[in-house]
Amino acid sequence: MKTLTIAAILGAVTIIPAFAEDTPNTDAGRNIPTSVSYVQASVNTKQPKIPRAGTNSATPGTTVVTYTDAGGGQIGERGIYNNANSYTAGTDANKLVTASALNDSVTNIPTITTSKLTCANSPTCDLWTLDNTQEVYGNDGD
Repeated sequence: MKTLTIAAILGAVTIIPAFAEDTPNTDAGRNIPTSVSYVQASVNTKQPKIPRAGTNSATPGTTVVTYTDAGGGQIGERGIYNNANSYTAGTDANKLVTASALNDSVTNIPTITTSKLTCANSPTCDLWTLDNTQEVYGNDGD
């Protein structure tokens, strides 16, 4: 008899359906049986998982996630500047620069050939010699 009672209790527990709240925070106490569609609808409201490293390397995004000083787990966002040919201070000033954009900017800085003047008769220095032509970075007049 004891075994039969335990079996009956276990049987009753296993056939009781699981319930989930249909519309949270609106009809408290109104429950419906769970279903695949209910669970999927609930999961779809959650943030997708962040993929492992290298998953999106072929299609990088246009922003990065940053921490903020605000409490509650809030995050920030910062844009990525990757076009060295068109900088706009109003929209690009706070963006992070990619290595390729920086490289393009540095390699395209114009140079000017100039000469160094050296005093030929110190201390009056009314005679000068032209020494060591060199290239310096600057505007070439174009």
